[in-house]
Amino acid sequence: MDRSDELQQAHHWRRDDVPLGSALFSLLSILLSSPTIAAGQENREYDCRPDIKYECTVDQCEKIVSDFQHAEWFAYSTTTGELSACLWTNCYAVKATVFRDRASGNLTAIGKLIPTAHPGNEPIIVSLTIDTGNSDDTGNFTAVWGYRNEGLTFDMGKCALRKSR
Repeated sequence: MDRSDELQQAHHWRRDDVPLGSALFSLLSILLSSPTIAAGQENREYDCRPDIKYECTVDQCEKIVSDFQHAEWFAYSTTTGELSACLWTNCYAVKATVFRDRASGNLTAIGKLIPTAHPGNEPIIVSLTIDTGNSDDTGNFTAVWGYRNEGLTFDMGKCALRKSR
């Protein structure tokens, strides 16, 4: 085995090598400790409503297509930097850390959201990635939340775009 094969083998890992919770925690630690990247652009508000939801465990993801759309939504404001979500019986908000990928037109806002409707509940971590590259007033989104050792939840759908005043 030559040196390049050794390096390739040393850097190759399987999904089973790293527990899902550890991998997610590591990713979140890096994202939350990184500085905000290029928050700019004109003032906009994204109102994101899911069409499809996946509830994932370490072993599998279950696709859900009904009976949750009325109870979940996400929003992000470039004016205030606030990321918010309403998830079933509580709403949450916080000033987010924002990452913008100029090449793809994606904006990702992430934060540990504080409960606003029922303040005694636990905060939740939410990441919201929006395709802001569209020229129309909508964009696709993916929101990941419910991070836990045994899995997570993610929603996908469309965001309506509004200009802030």
